[in-house]
Amino acid sequence: MKVVLSTPPWKTTELWPPLGLLYIASSLTARRDDEVKVIDAFCENLSKEDLVERVVKEKPDVFGINSSTHTFLKAIETLSDIKRVLPETRTVMGGFQATFAAERILREYLFVDFIIKGEAENAFPRLLDCIEDRVKPKDVEGISYVDGDSYHSNPLVTVQNLDSLPFPARHLAQTVDYAYYFDSIRLTFGKLTTFCSSRGCPFNCTYCSCAAFSNRRWRPRSAENVVKELEMLYDEGYESCVMIDDNLTHSRKRMERICELIRSKRIKMQFYCEGRVDNASYSLLRMMKKAGFNIIYFGVESASQDVLDYFRKGITPEQSARAIENAKKAGMVAIASFIIGAPGETKDEILKTIEFIGKARPHAVQMNVLDCLIGTPIWDKLVEEGIVGPDDWKTNHRIFEYNKEGLSRTELDAFSDQGYAAYVKTWKSARGVVDGITALLRNRTVRIVAANTVFDPLVKEWLRSPRRREGAE
Repeated sequence: MKVVLSTPPWKTTELWPPLGLLYIASSLTARRDDEVKVIDAFCENLSKEDLVERVVKEKPDVFGINSSTHTFLKAIETLSDIKRVLPETRTVMGGFQATFAAERILREYLFVDFIIKGEAENAFPRLLDCIEDRVKPKDVEGISYVDGDSYHSNPLVTVQNLDSLPFPARHLAQTVDYAYYFDSIRLTFGKLTTFCSSRGCPFNCTYCSCAAFSNRRWRPRSAENVVKELEMLYDEGYESCVMIDDNLTHSRKRMERICELIRSKRIKMQFYCEGRVDNASYSLLRMMKKAGFNIIYFGVESASQDVLDYFRKGITPEQSARAIENAKKAGMVAIASFIIGAPGETKDEILKTIEFIGKARPHAVQMNVLDCLIGTPIWDKLVEEGIVGPDDWKTNHRIFEYNKEGLSRTELDAFSDQGYAAYVKTWKSARGVVDGITALLRNRTVRIVAANTVFDPLVKEWLRSPRRREGAE
């Protein structure tokens, strides 16, 4: 059969290859004799009309699209238009939004034929077997569908042996100049891809749906399997990898082995990753830096222990400060994200977080107002309290839309600006200047970014934006 897989239409500067779809594509071609194409509408900045035109031109037997809460309605509009023009094409939806709202989607949007909950490398080929044989996929893991008035749903199943999966079919996504941007500043140059060395999350942060998506299980690939793929990518000319693991450093022993193998194989690439602050010792980060891990992103979230406990982060502000310091000492760029607006969070607690930014001085910060997304414990609590509306699951919401007794949108936006201002101010200090010079001397990525940023029109626009000017003042 002819299969087209696509990301949803959108406008973005987050240009990362669609690794999930590329894993599905490689799993399909390894098990079936299908013609598989991938359209990265998200990173190509395609409109809905552009994407529909491309798909209709292909006339696939099966069309699959993934979706987050942010992109759900655009994805639904796309499926509707495709089904209207190609009524015989079977439509499949996957991703976080589809996983957590499967029955609602299938009952309201009858042009969606199937939903795959969770990971789809095993389920998608089996679904195609059923479509080809003209039988219902009643025994296929993770599959949901409506048959007449009956809703059929099989439990989400995760892939246990990740080493058994074929490497992603990256050759199917070559139409975009992929890059890693942070606040419009390009951090990568040359050939870039995304990479996953483990899946899942054993933690249960209240604002995050990763644990539910993975049945709260962390599953690693072996260090040997990871480095085998990295060696292949290096030989193919890739210069940078963004590690999308939820918990890359969950096993220190495995991470150390990965670093040892990268160095022994003489793989000279730049790696960008996320890490938990309670798994960020200086010795580990120093080893990672020597292996090419230049930038690490920490979810600090708050300097208030009460807020961290509400988020069920399982960390302390002291651990966050130490992790940032360890990363800087190891020669890595430390990016820290913060979330403000938790129910019950006081102005003093937000100010404490802003003070933390000034003292810890991460190389970059990201200020976020708390999102309320379906599939998260926070969302479940809002449903239990009868606060959410009947259609609220379809779109993204910020906490101020529900938290009537909390801080307003205006107040939270002002605190966000204040956080950025504290960040800018601390880097203008004498210690900040010394830290900046040290980063330039010790981190190749910093030098490349600095050299290219001078001529980047996006950065000039970023610096001229009113919100940034207000924050800097």
